[in-house]
Amino acid sequence: MRPHYLTPFFMPRSVAIVGPLSRSDSLPRLVYDNLSLNHYQGKLLAVDTLTPARVNATFYPDLTDFPLTPDLLILDVPAADIEHYLKKCGELSIKHIVLLTNVTELDKRLLEEYKIAWRAVLKLYKLRVMGPNCSGVMRPQIGMSSSLIRSGTLGMLSQSTALTSGVLDWASGNALGFSAVVSLTGSIDIDFADIVDFLVSDHQTQSILIFVEEVMQPRQLMSALREAARVKPTIVLKADKHALLKTGNILSDVAYQQSDGIFNAALRRVGVVRVRTMTQLFAAARACSLRYRKSGPNLAIISNGEGPAALATDRALDNFIPMAPLSTATQEALAAIIKLPAGNPLDLGAAAKAQDYRRVTTILLEAPEVDSLLVILCPQHGAEIDLTAYEMAELAKKTNKPIMACWMGDQSVVPARRLFSAHNVPNFRTPESAVDAIRYINQYLHNQQMLFQTPSSSMIETAPNLERARQLITEQVTLNHLSLSPLETEKLLATFGMSYRANMPMPPNTSKSARLMIDLGVVRDSTLGPSLYISPGGLAAHLPQARTYALPPLNQFLAEEFIGRSQLAHLTHHDSQRPISQHPALQNLILRLSDMCCELAAIECIELNLWQQDDDYIEILHAHITLNTAPLIPFDYKHLAIHPYPSDLVKTITLKNHQVVQIRPIRPEDAEMEQEFVRHLSEDSRYFRFLDALKELPSQLLVRFTQLDYATEMAFIATTLIEDKAIQLGVARYTTNPDGTSCEFALVVSDQWQKEGLGTVLMNELILCAKKRHLAVMSGEVLGNNSIMLHLLQKLGFTTRVAEEEPSLRWVSLDLPNYRSQDSD
Repeated sequence: MRPHYLTPFFMPRSVAIVGPLSRSDSLPRLVYDNLSLNHYQGKLLAVDTLTPARVNATFYPDLTDFPLTPDLLILDVPAADIEHYLKKCGELSIKHIVLLTNVTELDKRLLEEYKIAWRAVLKLYKLRVMGPNCSGVMRPQIGMSSSLIRSGTLGMLSQSTALTSGVLDWASGNALGFSAVVSLTGSIDIDFADIVDFLVSDHQTQSILIFVEEVMQPRQLMSALREAARVKPTIVLKADKHALLKTGNILSDVAYQQSDGIFNAALRRVGVVRVRTMTQLFAAARACSLRYRKSGPNLAIISNGEGPAALATDRALDNFIPMAPLSTATQEALAAIIKLPAGNPLDLGAAAKAQDYRRVTTILLEAPEVDSLLVILCPQHGAEIDLTAYEMAELAKKTNKPIMACWMGDQSVVPARRLFSAHNVPNFRTPESAVDAIRYINQYLHNQQMLFQTPSSSMIETAPNLERARQLITEQVTLNHLSLSPLETEKLLATFGMSYRANMPMPPNTSKSARLMIDLGVVRDSTLGPSLYISPGGLAAHLPQARTYALPPLNQFLAEEFIGRSQLAHLTHHDSQRPISQHPALQNLILRLSDMCCELAAIECIELNLWQQDDDYIEILHAHITLNTAPLIPFDYKHLAIHPYPSDLVKTITLKNHQVVQIRPIRPEDAEMEQEFVRHLSEDSRYFRFLDALKELPSQLLVRFTQLDYATEMAFIATTLIEDKAIQLGVARYTTNPDGTSCEFALVVSDQWQKEGLGTVLMNELILCAKKRHLAVMSGEVLGNNSIMLHLLQKLGFTTRVAEEEPSLRWVSLDLPNYRSQDSD
């Protein structure tokens, strides 16, 4: 596979620094000194813009005097001179530039004029720029960083230079290493999403840490975070009210809670863990990076003192982490080796030795009711601090259950902490921090389940009357009636199968004790688009944190999870026989609202006051809908932060041999079928597809192939039933390039199913999909001896030329706007 398009920023073979290098306090001087002192592994070049005549083995008078074309240029010049230098870079084929120039104090109108001019130069010369206001890129692995920064596996991306400096200083004293560090604010070209995309593909990066002050380009960021969380633990630290104060946007507590709640819901859906402090950021990274896989949340705690165990238990219960209820068998096993009552938490007493810890821990790890374990040691007189740590580290190697260590104290426990770190056992100074780590693991694994969900835009059995709904909305918007009357609200809800009688009085026999009031609705966030909310009804709806949010689209699993984490989860109707999260009528109503959000971009706000009578009945007592003027384009989901599964692209065809085949977008649950498909390809077919002799897909590549962001990529698979088992016959896919206007494709058909017209069908569907999404060019690489593929592409209208870098490859491309649909043959 070709290197990532940002590789020259992170692995440059040569770096040129241009700026006021003779000024000792300048940022370019700091960067130059760091690269020199830290023995940067590549070629270092420089131009001092204050004293151009300064010439030596590294310094040159001008860019034109460089003996080679640098992979990366780091530039810090006045804003007025940036356009000139960008043009010069373009003329010299210097394609990758980090722009350090601080433009925060420039007049906003002038800055926008500059940015327009800069972007024009980038487009003309096809340059890639990180910045302005970029404090640089650090890559400790190759010496491209300060000597204080350790090389490691954490990739960090931040919108705050000050916070980045603080984190790096803190990390250097805590033996934490980084694979890459980038601080970036307001870039004119490369943004957060691009850098996250690189960290996903970077083999050295195992976990990704992100600090966000303000969400820019939400769809792209959510897409990048989703891609990252599929394969690597991704932790986000986001500023809260500070960001609002900084912009002067003072929100009420209710408005703030709504904005923050929707952001949390978005991160949950894309599989990301959110934290609120720097300490939590690294605690979460330590815990999640070990990739635990467990089935439940139940926690057991062991300690040699009652106080620390009580603190840990309180923290667990405050965070809704259930304490594992020890079974009779477990209690009997424990009673045989300890004199104290065998409960949870377990206080082994001040005299506990290493063998006591080992024997108790072994029993709890074997207990099916225990999912994770926190082991606490206080350095009391007689405690075997280091030996106990060794025993715990050895047990951690033999289990898939998370073990968190909390060796309290300071100097006396330093060797034990080092031992834990060497054996990859998460260890913490306080019980509260250790419990927080357990919570992050639970949250990470739960959010991974959320990430796996790919609901379509419509998840209800009865299809909505979309034509009638769009007609009603168009009529009201034309009349400028954006706040619908009760009668129009009733009509619009009816198009999605929701029964509501406007202006009806409260039903009889509905005393407060005989009903459960629920508020359900839709609000629109200025950044992340529409979101559903649910809360208890009546006065309880006005309590702090009463609302819980979820981003559409939803399916039944997500609807049940949505209700289950709301305040309603703690309430029950006295006639109900099941938890309210499993209430079928409420789930159905949520799915219908989700459908409305997806299909009708003009929905601004929906408010429903509900009454739950029993398990099978929910009545809408009051409803109100507010519209906006967004255009109503079928299957256009640009207003959503998360693209739904494109069920409208599913179709059934019949091949030449009369075999019935389904063509559809791939889903996450197709991973096993995709892997089997690749395994059964011939060696030639695998090599033609991957330009590699791999036998099966690596796990990370399999995840990326089956868990798509349908807004920026697509994969059509062909499946059929053979002996009642679904078999994959072929797959065609494309991924949008960073320019947003072109894409690269790949196609492979099972050897047994070639020459049946399947390749033509798959490529035709792929091309039409890319064309519909307004992409201009589809291109790819094909081996020159793959004559069958080249013949097919020529028939479809692709042009072919020999690849400049590799004569054995052919570069093929298709002008999408001029493409006409093909019939299979």
